[in-house]
Amino acid sequence: MSKLFGRNYRLVIRRGEDELIYGPPMQIRFMVDIKQGSAGSTAEITLYGAARATRRAIYNQFDQISLEAGYGDDIGMIFSGDIINHEIGREDVDSYIKFYCRTAGQAQADAYISKSWGENTPQIDIIREVAQTMLLPVEFIGDFSDLPRAIKGWSACTSSTSCLDALAETHGFIWILSAGRLLIIRRGLDGRVASREAPPVLVSVGTGMVGSPQILIQQVEVKKKLDPAIIPGDRIEIQADTRNFASSNVYTADRMAIDPTGGNGIYSVIVTRHTGDFSGDAWETAIGGVRDRS
Repeated sequence: MSKLFGRNYRLVIRRGEDELIYGPPMQIRFMVDIKQGSAGSTAEITLYGAARATRRAIYNQFDQISLEAGYGDDIGMIFSGDIINHEIGREDVDSYIKFYCRTAGQAQADAYISKSWGENTPQIDIIREVAQTMLLPVEFIGDFSDLPRAIKGWSACTSSTSCLDALAETHGFIWILSAGRLLIIRRGLDGRVASREAPPVLVSVGTGMVGSPQILIQQVEVKKKLDPAIIPGDRIEIQADTRNFASSNVYTADRMAIDPTGGNGIYSVIVTRHTGDFSGDAWETAIGGVRDRS
């Protein structure tokens, strides 16, 4: 653990049962994007200081990676997925190996659904069975009880990612691959999304907010010190004295239409981005949210 910053991380690179584990004081940089849909969440992770033979072994043999990060003993998983590509290089006098990774790895890319469901099958059962072919734990967030049944039945014979995209468009949800799980989150006609019932996480200067919230129409982006616990489907409560507008509508829309609260309030989290430079400035989480439906 870094005594200067209190930062900590644990990087695990795997091939089957074999593992290589790295942590402080080795230098690491990363950017983890947790995104919606079939592209899956992505990570760019650069490790400095590994021996030449180790870099070569990783390059030739290892194919899975996970990263935990945070402060002190309070670290949590921010990425788990497949290594899609590697890059070995040099930055000044320091050698590095860079990993380009996705949660939508080979198992998810290869997932396929070929099935027919009978008359009056609940749509939620169809969604669940398609999602389970992705070979990850599935979590539903929000109320799906109003979905109609498939009165005449339904058939699918396509990639699981394409099928989930089509079901999401038809039945009003988003799906996200995040740190070894598949989240299915209900979206309303007003664009707002459901969230877990847990109390919202406070984001303020006192809890590590960085800068000012960026305000869009009924949406917000806010940064705070790196927090692995915040994931899509959670809720945050923003308390801020300052704000920045990030919408071209600031010149035309009434100020109350953009955000009557100045960005303060409760939001459902839909995207997160973790950025870190162990020996540099960045060690933060950017959170994108929409106004909570409650």
